[in-house]
Amino acid sequence: MSAATNEMELVGMRSTDPIDHHAPVLDAAHRCVDLLVRTAVIDDTGAPTWPSWEMGPEGALGVVAGRRSLCDGDAGVVWALTHLGTALNRADAKELAASGAEMLLRARPTDPDAPAGLLVGEAGVDLLRAGGRGAVAGWSDGSDLTDGLAGILLSLALSRRHESHAAAVVAELRHRSRVEPWGRSWPDARLAGEAAHPLCGLAHGASGIAWALTEAAAVWPSLSGPALELAAEALDWEATWSEPVRGGWPDLREGEVTWPDLWCHGSAGAGAVRLRILELVAAGLEVPWSGDTTRAEAELAVQRCGRAMSEAAEQAASSGPESVAGGWTLCHGVGGAAGVVALAADVFDVPEHREQALAAATDFVAAAPTDPGAWPCGLRGADRDVSLLTGVAGTAVVLADLALPRSVPSVVLLGAGGVRAASG
Repeated sequence: MSAATNEMELVGMRSTDPIDHHAPVLDAAHRCVDLLVRTAVIDDTGAPTWPSWEMGPEGALGVVAGRRSLCDGDAGVVWALTHLGTALNRADAKELAASGAEMLLRARPTDPDAPAGLLVGEAGVDLLRAGGRGAVAGWSDGSDLTDGLAGILLSLALSRRHESHAAAVVAELRHRSRVEPWGRSWPDARLAGEAAHPLCGLAHGASGIAWALTEAAAVWPSLSGPALELAAEALDWEATWSEPVRGGWPDLREGEVTWPDLWCHGSAGAGAVRLRILELVAAGLEVPWSGDTTRAEAELAVQRCGRAMSEAAEQAASSGPESVAGGWTLCHGVGGAAGVVALAADVFDVPEHREQALAAATDFVAAAPTDPGAWPCGLRGADRDVSLLTGVAGTAVVLADLALPRSVPSVVLLGAGGVRAASG
C-alpha cells in the first residue's frame, strides 16, 4: 500500500464525484466577507470596529464594540480581511483591513495591566504589522498560548524581533514548568485547586507551548538548545495523555474528561502544531526527538479531524446546519478540523486531503442559510458572531483556503509559514 493510500485512509475519505465543489465554497467565502464588510462600524476618524459579544457563565450577555483582540475582537477580523481581500480580490475588504490595522497599531492601550497575550492581547495585534516589525515585548503571569508567555514568544518569533526578550521568556517557561515522570507540564499558577491542572492542547496546553518554543528555535539558533529541550519535554508529557482509540488528546479542564476534535482543546490544535513542526524539520530544523513520532501523532490527528469533518458535513446535510455544534468556526467548530486536513494536504503532499475537506465544506454550505450570519457560531447565544476564532471571519478564511488552494495562510496556524507553495 502506498504512502498516499495510507494518508487517504487516515482521513476516512468517502467516494468522490466529478462535481466541482470550488464554486459554491468560493461563493460562501464571498458572502462571509460581505457580512464582515457590512457589519463594520466606522467611527468619525474613518477607522472600523466590529461588534463582539460579552459572555457570561450562561452564554452571551450583550454586544460591545472596540475590543482589540485576535480571538474575538477587531484584530482577528482585520487579520482575516487582510488575507481575504487579496485572495478574493476584494477592494472593500482590503480598504477596511488597512484602516483597521492602522488604527489598532497606532492606538496602543496605556493601561499597564492591559493583556499582552496572543489571542486576547497586544501580541495578537502585532500579527497585523507588515513585515512583522515592531513586536511588543510583553509579559504575562500565564504560560499558555492564549494569554500567557507562549503566545508572546510565538508573536516575537513570527516577527523575528526582540531575541533577548525571547530568551528571557524561554527561561521563564522552564522555571514555571513542573517536572513529571515523563516530560514537563505547565500548571496555571493563577488558579487554585483542580482548575490549575496542566492541560493538553493548543490554546491552553502543552501543544501551544511546544509550538512557540519550536518556532523560536527555528528563528534564533542561539535559543535552539534550551527551547527545543523544553519543547521535547512538553511533547513527551502530552504523549502520555494521547489515546488513539479515544481520539488523541483529552480536554483536561474541570469536569468530565472528553476527547474533542477541536482547535482549542483536542486533536485539531494538537495536530496543527505537529504538522507545523514537521514543516520546520523539513526546512532544516534539527530537533532532539523522533520525527517519526511527530509524524505518527500528526497522522492520528488528521484521521480524527477527517472523521469529525465528514461526520459534521453529513449531519448538516441530514439534520440541518444548526445541528452541528459550533458550525464551521475555527475554535469551537469544524473549521479547525477542516483547516488541519487542508494543511495536511500540503505538509504530506496528499492533494486528496484538501479535496475531501472541500467536499465536506460544500455539503455544509449547501445546507446552510444564504446569510452566514445565520450559521451556527462557536459561542452560546452569540448570534451573528463575526470573530476570528468563534465566528464568521475564521470560517471565511477556511473556506477561501479550500476554494482557492494556497491563496491564504493556514488559519489553524494563525498564519505561521505564510501562504504555502504548491508541492512538486
